[in-house]
Amino acid sequence: MSRLADIQGLEDYDLVKLGAVLGVCEVDLLTLSPARPRAAIASRVYEGVTYFSAYIDFDVRGSLVVPEDACMLVYLHETGERSWCQGIGIESDMAVTLLRGTPSDFMFERGTRFTLVVAPYAKFRSRFLASDHADVDMAAQRLRLFSVRSEHLKRAYRQIAAKVRDGGEHVMGPVEDLLDEHIRVALASSSEERPVASRGRRAHYQVVRRAERFMRANLRRDIYSQELCQASGASERGLRYAFDDLLGIPPNRYLAMLRLCTAHRSLVTAEAGRRSVKSVALSCGMWDLSRFAEKYRSVFGEQPRETLTRHAPAEDLTPADEYYEW
Repeated sequence: MSRLADIQGLEDYDLVKLGAVLGVCEVDLLTLSPARPRAAIASRVYEGVTYFSAYIDFDVRGSLVVPEDACMLVYLHETGERSWCQGIGIESDMAVTLLRGTPSDFMFERGTRFTLVVAPYAKFRSRFLASDHADVDMAAQRLRLFSVRSEHLKRAYRQIAAKVRDGGEHVMGPVEDLLDEHIRVALASSSEERPVASRGRRAHYQVVRRAERFMRANLRRDIYSQELCQASGASERGLRYAFDDLLGIPPNRYLAMLRLCTAHRSLVTAEAGRRSVKSVALSCGMWDLSRFAEKYRSVFGEQPRETLTRHAPAEDLTPADEYYEW
């Protein structure tokens, strides 16, 4: 699915660093793959606009909120059939418009390659009004997700990706030209070119969202299947179908990955001397510390203590960390 140029730039990332690499806002990421997160990423800022190109080499679940003074334009060069945004299936050669303050969640299948442009919201709004259409908020749904049929717009995003990855002194074209074409193609797209989720898919999305909220709220303790069913409003079979449809893994596997990724975030961001590996593991509901260390290493490529020590001076580690050889 990917091009050789993208694969050659792959690097190992921790999820916190990867989630912060965009710079303009934090992206909360959770890996669904049983291997260390890897990606090829490049970005640059030109005249107040952030240009970002990425290739994701793992299945990832994520969420973000667009800053109040910005908008995001996302073009998907390549993606898999299990990828989605807000529960709506997405495909290669689709674009997404995320306006200021918009919360968004997504799942990208391994091999997804995309270009993202973050522009000032005021500039986007002025270009939209110049197109003789109604206010942006009234047309938000038509802008949000659409298939790109315009070869001119596809070429513009390919050129942006190439310039960002090259890293040279290429001058980016006027962002107004990109905004004008992006807006024009979005508003001209037909209903067939603006995908919507089926009734069943929407129901699955709500089930997964409710189950996720319950998991996060109760991560410190054992969570039972019956509780998830009650919280999500689905039968055990319905719960499994929803997770398989949206995430490709069963609920218990997702819960295990959520625990590991939450622990990973805690270890990366732990204030020196305030947390130990043991306390982090227990706070995420993982009582078998040896098994936790084994699973953690299989996903993140290192022991939990190694993650903690990379972000805290050795003299600040708690005695518990000095004792456990994880």
